Parts: sequence; structure tokens; C-alpha cells
Amino acid sequence: MILKDRNGSLLLMLDVHNLDSSYDLAPHTHHDLELSCVLKGTGRYIIENRVYELQPGDVIILNNTEKHAVRVDEGTDFSHLVIHFDPSFIWNSLSNDIDYNFLLVFYERGKNFSNRLDRDNPATARIFSLMLEMKDEIESQRLCYELMVKIKLQTIFAEILRNYDYIDRDKVIKPLSGNDIFNLNKVIDYINNNLDSELRLNDLAELVHLSPTYFSTLFKRFNGVSPVEYIIHKRVQRAIELIRTTDMNLTEIAMACGFNNGTNFYKAFNKVTGRTPASYRRNGENAS
Repeated sequence: MILKDRNGSLLLMLDVHNLDSSYDLAPHTHHDLELSCVLKGTGRYIIENRVYELQPGDVIILNNTEKHAVRVDEGTDFSHLVIHFDPSFIWNSLSNDIDYNFLLVFYERGKNFSNRLDRDNPATARIFSLMLEMKDEIESQRLCYELMVKIKLQTIFAEILRNYDYIDRDKVIKPLSGNDIFNLNKVIDYINNNLDSELRLNDLAELVHLSPTYFSTLFKRFNGVSPVEYIIHKRVQRAIELIRTTDMNLTEIAMACGFNNGTNFYKAFNKVTGRTPASYRRNGENAS
């Protein structure tokens, strides 16, 4: 279940993953930011060097640089609701101090941060319910469902900011200006339309008349990754789409996504997804 912008770019994807103890995907990252909640079963979330035990009702939050993997307990049917969303889904139409704060839990974490929201905090149950409501909105597609999905996502972040001591408030910085939003959108559109071409940092900065240093800082501050990392993730994302929807061989897909040789393609694909392109074509399921 997905939401796209007017240009067809993916903004938000929501899915329910049903797993058992045979599930053994290697630690991986995603281009998008991620929220997930456990619907049934027990297991563990391995996130970088931390391990979180999982039970129904747990809510997990991940940024786009944290390697993570799910492990399901033996004899357990495990189900969790996973929401992936592009950072621009938040910042693209938001430019005041309050709205910018919605991203701080991903980018400016304090010493008390936990990827698994505190089970004893009453706000966790409310956030769990909001995620189920988002699922219902996307499934039913009633009038204005896209707006309702965004409102519920913003409410989740407002609950986190208000009820958890997870943010390093000393690192809070000013929000995006209208001009910064325009520049970021221009570069992101250019990247998405030219993934099969050579994309150099200096050229991207020149496109919006900024120095490479300032452009890189601006880009990472609001996307969580550097321009180079963003391009790699988007190329892998495009490769996954082509693997799923075409009969192109993997060499053709690598070239169509801007990888200049098969070795770089396989290396980048495995780093991002924890899998090989060939295994993705055989199995086709989403990574968790």
C-alpha cells in the first residue's frame, strides 16, 4: 500500500509482514525512514549493536542509516506493520519551527533515545493505534485519505516529542526556508530523472547555485544521508522496482540504474538490502 506524489515518486509505503523463525535477512538499511509495530508474536530487533526484545504492541523507530534485522522466536508466527516514508513527506510542505521538529527523533537523538518506544509510556499505545488507523485510511481510500495519513503521521511525531525524552534539544537548528525547499526538490527531481547517468556532487550543487560544502550539509541535514548515499539508495530502489516488474536481466538493470559495472551493483545492492539481486528476484518479498 503506497502513497505517491504528483510526479509518481514514492512518499510512503505501508505493509504487513508475516514472518516465522526461518526468516534470516542480513542486517540492512533503507532509503526511507521507518516506523513499525508488532501485531502478534515475539522476537528480537537487532539494530546496530543493540538488541530489543519484541512483543505485541511494541513500536520501533529507525532512521535511514541504522542497519537492522528482525529475528523471530522459534515456533512463533510473527506479524508487524511496517511504514516506510521519504523524509520529504515531512519537510516538503513544512517550513516552520514546530513542523521541522518532527524529524528530530530521527536525526538529533539524545542520550535517552530508544529505538523501541517505552512500553510503560501511555503514549506508546496511542501511537500503536494511530499506525493502525493509517493502515485503515490507505486500505479504505476514503475522501482525503492522503491528508489523513499525513495528519496521523505528524500526530505520532508530536506524541514522541511531547512524551519521550528522546531528543537532543541542544542540536535543534532552524527549519528549512522556502528557498531551501525549492532547491532540495529541484535536486531530488533531477536525481530521480537521471539515475542512469553520472551524478556528481559538484554538478548537483551547481544546479541550485550553492557551494558543494553547503549543499552537502543542507542535503544531509534534512534527508539523513549524504547526496552520494542518497543516490545509491535511490538506484537500488529503482533496481528493485525493475527486478519486480520487468524481465530485464541483472546486467541490463545495473546499467539502467547508473551502476557502471556488475561488481558495484551487487556490492551496493547487498549493502542496502542485505540480499543479492538474484535472491530478490526469486523471492520478491519486502525487506523488513
